[in-house]
Amino acid sequence: MLRHLARQPTHERIHMLAFAVIGGAGLLLLIVSMTLGEVVDFFDGIISTTAVGAAATLFGAAGAIVLLNDGPLALAYTAGALLGVIAIVGVGLLARKLASISNAQPHEIIGLLGVATTDINDIVGKVQLDHPDEINQRLVFSSSPIEKGTPIAVVAIVGDRIRVASTSELNGI
Repeated sequence: MLRHLARQPTHERIHMLAFAVIGGAGLLLLIVSMTLGEVVDFFDGIISTTAVGAAATLFGAAGAIVLLNDGPLALAYTAGALLGVIAIVGVGLLARKLASISNAQPHEIIGLLGVATTDINDIVGKVQLDHPDEINQRLVFSSSPIEKGTPIAVVAIVGDRIRVASTSELNGI
């Protein structure tokens, strides 16, 4: 790559350097936003630091790739701009979709029925609850030991923990 750049005229090296700097700055911004969180967020997350970082990274990479393959400068800027716009829109829409999933209204779990997927004791166990929004197993505990495969019901929320009881215990059997 360096030998290829050395053969390029000075103005093409300057354009290549510009694409490399923009792409590098975009990558740095992307890393910062992914590790520290969003610094700037406009228009409901469509324009965020993550989206801008991704767009700048793709812009720089696309431009550099076109120039390294002896493509015209106009194509380098056009490809970079097109990929940058796609990145801003794509990352923005993905961020909004993920935010809407995480902001979903919680449902009441006390009284839900399910089944113990592991043995449950007074410290920990796992259950699968019967509810359309319950796709993952939940960590729970119980006042009395419950064997794997036993039907259960959620009886309380204690802090951030869920207490269950076997349905036979609740029915007095």
